[in-house]
Amino acid sequence: MEERWRQAISPDEQGLSSRALGLLLRLGSWPYLAGLKANLAIYEWGLRTRTQAVLPVASVGNLTLGGTGKTTTTRALARSLLQRGVVPGIVLRGHARKQARGPLLVADTGGVLAGVDEAGDEAAMLASGMPGCPVAVGRRRERVIELLAEAGAQVALLDDGFQYFRMQRMVDLVLLDATVDLRRARLFPAGHLREPLSHLRRATHLLVTHTELAPSAHVEELVAAAQRRAPGLPVMRGRHRPAGLYRLGEPQRVRPAGELAGRQVVAVSALGNPAAFEGTLLGLGARVARSIAFNDHHHYVAEDYRRIRRTAKTARADCVVVTEKDAVKLPPPPAELPPVYALRVELEIGEGLEHWESLVGLIADAAHQK
Repeated sequence: MEERWRQAISPDEQGLSSRALGLLLRLGSWPYLAGLKANLAIYEWGLRTRTQAVLPVASVGNLTLGGTGKTTTTRALARSLLQRGVVPGIVLRGHARKQARGPLLVADTGGVLAGVDEAGDEAAMLASGMPGCPVAVGRRRERVIELLAEAGAQVALLDDGFQYFRMQRMVDLVLLDATVDLRRARLFPAGHLREPLSHLRRATHLLVTHTELAPSAHVEELVAAAQRRAPGLPVMRGRHRPAGLYRLGEPQRVRPAGELAGRQVVAVSALGNPAAFEGTLLGLGARVARSIAFNDHHHYVAEDYRRIRRTAKTARADCVVVTEKDAVKLPPPPAELPPVYALRVELEIGEGLEHWESLVGLIADAAHQK
């Protein structure tokens, strides 16, 4: 279903059925926009009071459907706060939890408390890689934040929270993918936009991500378009920097990501923007012979390795490379498969570093005053 939708919204799709479906999806954008604006107006006009969480809240969100790097940014923000002596708690909805229940504390300051089936892939990844940082999931974020406060958190980082209109927050950091073509950007379900670009006026800060994958002229055009819609908005530019490589199941044994240079690789991912992952591998000098993209938040099973094995054999691959988000879900690989590595990436702020430091300081001050 997701693949059919992507084909229908693609500007390059020429098939009659896809074009007809695309037209229906564009018509469907009107009621979607009306519902979105009505929901937002309820809070902006004061018809309903926004809830106040027990901790100061900083949201990391976006205007598009997945793939901007929210989880990587949330992790970078949490680490910056830990370095300043602040204990952040990370709030996630918990997408694709196999054992879906109510609010769940995934990790506290002492370590991980729940696995990927209970927590979801993003929460499991953050919990395993962020010692000392509480992580919790649940649809009702207010209750999730209560769990984090009980676990010792001083401030809540709301992952993917820009559309959670019902809660007050002191910061709304919005991410915009540098690879987005604004001339082709359409509102869901006709495109990837969750909200119109004009809604950037609600943001307090903007981070343009994946700048390493786009020409500098395009990035500048994107920034200018955002600033026209939200004058005075502090803008940062970030890139996803490969930080290491580890064999699946051995995250403590990290080797240089540069070892992929010149190697024949099969890229495997279940992301909102799999092209960004492939672009990162190409930037390392890897020869991406094949790319396998499962649906976002895909639940891997042992049978998936059959497809991966066939692809790797056909491509004569030296290795298979997955993302950290996929690594926490994949079962142990079969012996006949080439080595399976997970690529670790970190957010690196380029232009606008002073805005990032100011943002971290603002959140840290609120945590200390609580």
